Amino acid sequence: MSDASVIFAVGNRISLTTKERVLTFTISKLFTPITKSVVLLARCAELGADPVVIKIYDPRFLDERFSTVPSQPSRPWTLAAERAAAELPPDAFDESQLWEDEPEQDDVGGQAKRAALWEEQFRRLSFGCFEVELGAYEHLRALQGCEIPRLYLSGVLLPSDERAILPPAIVIEYIPDAISLRDVSGDVVDARIAAGLVRAVDSFPAHGVYHGDVNHNNVLFKRSTPMRAVVIDFGCAGVREEAEDDETWQFNVDFAGDGVKLRRLLKDKGIDIVDDAVSYETGSSDVASAA
Repeated sequence: MSDASVIFAVGNRISLTTKERVLTFTISKLFTPITKSVVLLARCAELGADPVVIKIYDPRFLDERFSTVPSQPSRPWTLAAERAAAELPPDAFDESQLWEDEPEQDDVGGQAKRAALWEEQFRRLSFGCFEVELGAYEHLRALQGCEIPRLYLSGVLLPSDERAILPPAIVIEYIPDAISLRDVSGDVVDARIAAGLVRAVDSFPAHGVYHGDVNHNNVLFKRSTPMRAVVIDFGCAGVREEAEDDETWQFNVDFAGDGVKLRRLLKDKGIDIVDDAVSYETGSSDVASAA
């Protein structure tokens, strides 16, 4: 985290390269904690006056590096391990080797090999999150700007220091005056907006997507006019593969349970969604509002 707070400090500039151009952004805020991606609020003159959100999928800052289990050591990023991972032959990565006994401390070669394997694992995790998030936004294009943020572009970060990889990134819409479902009061949520969000989430599978991580923090409500309810963070999403049959896809959709989870979260706020109707629980009685 200390590296991230320096590299992505407020006022610093970063550059992303796309297929067409290189864009420079000035950082306004680093969102913490960092989990699967580095999330920034930034501005780019070429994209207009409004701030945007940049999500950078850099394994250097992946939260899974830092273990909370005594039997499993943390694995901080090093350039040496990243270089070694980048040089691994395509068939050299075997995930099962990650869970073998740790090499002895005096086994320098064994330690270096294990570090490279873990570095490759972290790269695959980070880049995999990028691929599914980008794929989800592309499949859900019809909902962008309404129930999900707009996707503006994707590209790769041009690092400010020496690296063996170029971390991928997306740039999406920033939604001002938005608070998470965790912090919103149920009595200020418009009935039509709540029902509309549920319908949108229920429609994800028809677009070949499930979210996979619907929780209080990934649902935002914009309080100012025009009010919006938005689902964010598709880094754990599933995108249907061409060869995936209907039965397998439906199993994965049901297991993700996006609609069920969203209805439960709303109900916990006193907003009960039943067949496109919203009822607000007010003590012993319900006040129903058509959606």
